[in-house]
Amino acid sequence: MIGISATTIRPTAPHGGRRPLRPTVLGSLAVAAGVVLLVASALLVTRQAAPVAAPTSGVLEATNGLVTFWEQRIAADPHDTTAYNHLADGYLRRARQTGDVADYDRAEIALRASLRELPNANPDAMLRLAAVRGAKHEFRDSLGIVNEALRQAPDEPYGLGVLGDDQFALGQYEEAAATYASLLRIAPGLSANARQANIDELRGDLTRAGYAWQNALASDTRMRPEDTAWANTEFGNFRLLHGDLNAADEAYTTALSAYPSYVNALAGRAGVHAARGDYAEAARLYAAVAQRYPAPQYVIALGDVYTAMGKHDDARRQYALVRVIDRLYRSSGVNTDLQMALFYADQNTDLDEALRVARAAEADRPGIDADDALAWVLYRRGDLTEARAHAEHALRYGTQNPLFLFHAGMIAAAQHDTAAARAHLDGALKANPTFNILRVPEAKATLKQLGGAQ
Repeated sequence: MIGISATTIRPTAPHGGRRPLRPTVLGSLAVAAGVVLLVASALLVTRQAAPVAAPTSGVLEATNGLVTFWEQRIAADPHDTTAYNHLADGYLRRARQTGDVADYDRAEIALRASLRELPNANPDAMLRLAAVRGAKHEFRDSLGIVNEALRQAPDEPYGLGVLGDDQFALGQYEEAAATYASLLRIAPGLSANARQANIDELRGDLTRAGYAWQNALASDTRMRPEDTAWANTEFGNFRLLHGDLNAADEAYTTALSAYPSYVNALAGRAGVHAARGDYAEAARLYAAVAQRYPAPQYVIALGDVYTAMGKHDDARRQYALVRVIDRLYRSSGVNTDLQMALFYADQNTDLDEALRVARAAEADRPGIDADDALAWVLYRRGDLTEARAHAEHALRYGTQNPLFLFHAGMIAAAQHDTAAARAHLDGALKANPTFNILRVPEAKATLKQLGGAQ
């Protein structure tokens, strides 16, 4: 699926060596290594990827240096809670930079050790533990932890950011908006403005969202290349989703100038090439990204590009790999329910499993993304009445996400509601005529059958 949505596993907003702390982490490290080997093997089979340099930029080297420093501090004093907390920060930062989900396990082990040493009056450890749980998409756990931490440290900006992110992910949008507004008052800057942009985008106010992103980027101190790359990549994702390919490409280029090996920005550029119909370059970039950062969304995107190119055997290999990566992610405690529900529905396969994970996601975090995913799965299964209800519910805040509009339009078309189908499908194409390289032709063909505009 080419496109960006909140269902994907992606770097979180900026908050605030590979030696494991415990033998149990070795299993997670093996998981991450296994993913890389599987992806590398699949890419060799397809022979589409150009040689890629190892991601050893100065940014990652600096992070590894910090991790080593704090590990050595802990080796010298195993009771140093400050060192444990800083070490967890290093692991979280490295996870965002490399995609190694085992670093989330390492961060959690460090924070649990900190809390064993100082179980009370240690809000820093609790806030970071909440961030780890959120990074794994365990948002209810994160919400409970961050609320307890904020009772000890009210109005802590880091904590307000985690709290708002949890509320947003759980579909508690009004609460998230209030939390982000408080964060903007207390600590206006890159992180707070970026979060406000998400609220505006949810409400379908793309003009305000654009202004919020401008404020976010204007407040970037550029002291941390990772933050600059993250912000510009997320801004690029916003522009790409809504069809402004030139602005998206410019944002990704800015991100890569700050952090040349930032794989999420490379993936963004791949998405731009795919949207422009330059499938060969899109495939090359996605293959390079997946080789270094084997996240499901990038392997899916590579498979979709191969499908668009007519390379169906190559596409099948990537789609098969997604299932393996998903099992490995879940073995490291990363929740991928929403993403896999959409993947199964797009593939029109394993629909019983798709329904199970979609319902689990909707029960756990009942937001618009869960409604949209469940609607698409139900459509594939032929349960059109319930699918329609969830599709309309996903649009209730006014989001202009073209994929949501496409799903709603296809469901309405299947129900022979021609007026609604035309409105939603035409709306999707007007919002972004290149929103998805596989679904745009389907939307146009359906509109043609309905006698609607294209």
